[in-house]
Amino acid sequence: MGVSCVPLATFGERDADPVAAEANTAEATRQACQFLWNKQSADGAWRSETYGLLKSGQSLTPFVLIALSEVPAEVATAPDGAIEKAMAYLRRMSSKDGFHGRADPDLFDYPNYATAYALRCFLRYGKNDDRNRIQAMTSYLVNQQFAETTGFKPDSVAYGGWGFGVNRRPTLASFVDLSHTRRVLAALAEASAVSPSTGAKAERFLSLLQKSPREKRSPIIPVTHLKKKGFAPPPYDGGFFSSPNVSYANKGRIAKDPRTGQPYYQSYATATCDGILSLLASGVSEKDSRVIDAARWLDRHPDWALPAGIPAKHPEPWCESMIYYHLAARAEAYAKLDWPGNWRQDLTNLFAKTQRPDGSFINLEGGLMKEDDPILCSTLAVTALGHALVSAN
Repeated sequence: MGVSCVPLATFGERDADPVAAEANTAEATRQACQFLWNKQSADGAWRSETYGLLKSGQSLTPFVLIALSEVPAEVATAPDGAIEKAMAYLRRMSSKDGFHGRADPDLFDYPNYATAYALRCFLRYGKNDDRNRIQAMTSYLVNQQFAETTGFKPDSVAYGGWGFGVNRRPTLASFVDLSHTRRVLAALAEASAVSPSTGAKAERFLSLLQKSPREKRSPIIPVTHLKKKGFAPPPYDGGFFSSPNVSYANKGRIAKDPRTGQPYYQSYATATCDGILSLLASGVSEKDSRVIDAARWLDRHPDWALPAGIPAKHPEPWCESMIYYHLAARAEAYAKLDWPGNWRQDLTNLFAKTQRPDGSFINLEGGLMKEDDPILCSTLAVTALGHALVSAN
């Protein structure tokens, strides 16, 4: 039983014509998958044709392969030998210590992202002799959590989360955010490696990003100020923001609490979807009040076209730059929660307007999130469409 058992204010009826909706979604998905398979390099990798950082293929390859793997086989199948070529490439990129994304010592390619997605690929397509590699990747990701073993104390705002995969010791550069945390937790959950300790630490991190009323830490007010008389947590609305110590990572921007005048990070749609998926991956039940409250936030902000909570037409156009990330994250969250209503048809209608003749997608305003790269953007579209198809069955 999913979150559909919880009465939410604006839930609609089930799709009026689910068969037609699913057929349209399947055809859009098939075309996008074909585009991505056609972009696979001879050595098995996917390389950006737009961004130099992503041309190594270390993070882009497992990201694309996971998206393709989640599409039902009856909708789109891989060309002969294509999966094996991709896995051979990932084996060549895997270090003996279990991480990906660091093959070039001068230019890291999103190590925690790359390793998390690569681990999921090996869990799905690995062979018997990949067991040691899988264990090494799993251990690497567990040890990347900001916790006591790396010098982070429970009162640190980064405690329990994951970051880029470069800085581990507590410094001002200890980048930590919800997007990395979600990806690592998803990989560890697939590997059945979210221990009670790892999960509890992750939940502590997530409680801060959800602005829990019981939370005594603030990501904006310095920790030394928190013991002052009269401190109050920011307004709780069930939604999430992205990072407690990297201001620019929070696309919902800063507001002031009218009760106290204290600044706080506002909730927004993509972070709230990532928060739901992180909670579920860390072992929290979908019936837990934290998940239900986050689902209620999404229900109050149902727009698919733009991610709610992110200011539109801002000098930094994050709202327009992460349209496809929003579609992918919301579709995955809805699928996990068995969300009712016409969302699959709404999603397909949006994609029908933007799919290009070769099956690809591109967000020409998506430079801040690299969504102007058709390979990356089409992968986000396949992720969204694939989850719409799976949840319809």
